Amino acid sequence: MIRFPLLKLSVLCPLFLGGYGLTPQSGLPELIADEVTVAFQQGVNGYRGTVDTEIWALAPHTILESNPNSSTDADNDGGESQCLLRFDGIIGREPGRIPPGAAIHSARLLVSAFDQGSTVNLHRMLVPFDRAATWSSLVSGVSADGLEASRHKDAFTFGKIAANSSEIIFDVTDTVQIWANGEANHGWVFLNTGGNGWDFYASEFDDIRQRPKLIVEYSLPEAE
Repeated sequence: MIRFPLLKLSVLCPLFLGGYGLTPQSGLPELIADEVTVAFQQGVNGYRGTVDTEIWALAPHTILESNPNSSTDADNDGGESQCLLRFDGIIGREPGRIPPGAAIHSARLLVSAFDQGSTVNLHRMLVPFDRAATWSSLVSGVSADGLEASRHKDAFTFGKIAANSSEIIFDVTDTVQIWANGEANHGWVFLNTGGNGWDFYASEFDDIRQRPKLIVEYSLPEAE
């Protein structure tokens, strides 16, 4: 987990604009004070909170959590497969976490895809899952029905990759704000809209750099 404090624009303006006769009072917007960036990635800076697994209709009782990659496919050899992903321990008052009540300015989920496929939608999970989750334990997989997962998709990808692997970025700002506001963090589900599987590297993959990563920029509300 990494923290990058940013200086207020009002501090930087005199340095960069003084030679032009401009000041921070010239109508320029001021950045929010104490904006911070934190990052969560399995095995980086001691973070061990990533939980991800694949569930598959053709292996309804099989635990696939230890696989180094995950595949989401509406027709994986005749049965749907879905990917579940969660970053535990990201909300809290300890250093390196997102404080409760923080204002989330940006949250990006990065995954390294290595097999292009159909369009994939990312939905916020509304029910919990654990490392031993299976197709059966989640009652015939996950549906984006407003009960198991949000009807509204956080983001999507067309499923295409540029080379042998591509870093795919999902904008998850709204969901992380919901968690910072106090709702339970149950992670996400990746749902493929077609029968061409889309694969990405999971948190068990050997190359740490290609494991799923969550990057969040936030600030704390100013005291009244």
